[in-house]
Amino acid sequence: MARPTSTPTETLIRTFRKAAARVPGYRALLADSGIRPEDIKTIEDFRRLPILDKHKTFQRFRMHELSLDGKLGPIRWVLTSSGQSGIFSFGLYDPPGAEAYKVRIDEALDAIFQVRTRPSLLLNCLPMGVKLYSDYCTLGETSVRADMACGLMKAFGEYYEQTILVGEPAFIKHLLEVGVERGIDWRARLVHVILGEELVAENTRKYIEHMLGTKPGDLETGLVAASMGVGELGLNLFFEVPPVAPLILLRRALQDDGRLRRDVLGPEATTVPALFNYDPERIYVEFVDGKLVITTLDPTRPIPMVRYSSDDDGCFLELPESVRGVLESLGLEWDSLRQLPIVMVRGRGKFVAAAGGRVYPEEIKEGIYHDVQLAKLTTANFRLLPGVSAAKVRIQLSPGVEPGERITQSFSEAISHYVTSPVEIACEAYAAFGNGMSVNYERKFDYLSAT
Repeated sequence: MARPTSTPTETLIRTFRKAAARVPGYRALLADSGIRPEDIKTIEDFRRLPILDKHKTFQRFRMHELSLDGKLGPIRWVLTSSGQSGIFSFGLYDPPGAEAYKVRIDEALDAIFQVRTRPSLLLNCLPMGVKLYSDYCTLGETSVRADMACGLMKAFGEYYEQTILVGEPAFIKHLLEVGVERGIDWRARLVHVILGEELVAENTRKYIEHMLGTKPGDLETGLVAASMGVGELGLNLFFEVPPVAPLILLRRALQDDGRLRRDVLGPEATTVPALFNYDPERIYVEFVDGKLVITTLDPTRPIPMVRYSSDDDGCFLELPESVRGVLESLGLEWDSLRQLPIVMVRGRGKFVAAAGGRVYPEEIKEGIYHDVQLAKLTTANFRLLPGVSAAKVRIQLSPGVEPGERITQSFSEAISHYVTSPVEIACEAYAAFGNGMSVNYERKFDYLSAT
């Protein structure tokens, strides 16, 4: 069910009317739904508007038809979606929007890491095409080249007070492991990590914290935090920080304390969804039939989106009063948590059926990273396939690691902590894995497949 944020209704209606008056494609969508723009006056009216997605917008209309006044004006940047669904969608930045985006990045980095006053090396390890900008950090653009990132660290790391790595979870895992092989002592330096591109399993964070020798939510030894964007809507729409620690510590508490997790998330919960904060002046957030729906409020957007579904499952987090004492005993400020607009994002809701139950890739991810030493033996890539009596999980081992009964049994036991339906585990040598065995990290890995 949708819950209003602190965004004034007037701003939301004004955003809608701008799109209805000036975007040809959106006018056509409203006409298809039999909606007259002048009838939309209240938040209840707003919730009658059609839910958009990339099929109804980018697949149906040409770019100028989705743009203000039907014109593709001066565009400085284009951000491309992953294309995992088979359809590419695009986020456009005109010159004012591009400048605002650059300022927003530096403001966020400074709010978290104080980059204006602390010499900082920022390594962008996101796949090529996802750009970062900073006037306060020294920026290295390595894309998904672990050798390049390690070379920069060895040559420049000692000259900076802190290093910030930005990348996808599996690649950051790979980078840190390659760095150790190449003689980099990550624990000897102050290294922070911002994870994006896909939702982060909490045990993945634990693994990265172990590699860095840091603690959850700890700026002094190295912060590991997650961010979530939607290519066509913008980067870093949802974030764990700032504020620096509350959401990270809350998720860790829910992960580690089974009773607390069940009290907050329900008796069946074996994993904890991603927990994010967001800026209600930048986006308006709803959950409609369990799906995340976003309206962009930034007036600089050349393509405004009204009630756009990212196809992610989730809901707003409501903390029951009964857990207040437990959370405060862990150092979490109850009033501060209650003031944050916290969303839980579970993923795309995809699963495979097995013996009447469901197995989600998010559960498998937690299992793969359940044990630090075991996680080192795999690339963290896997295929989840349906089965009659049990779901099948094919796990790709790291180069040089040979499959065997002992490793398979260890992964089976680790995954059983999070998956209640029966599963069959098969650990396969790196080169024998086949599907995506080259693992170039340029595109999102498809965890669910028919093979």
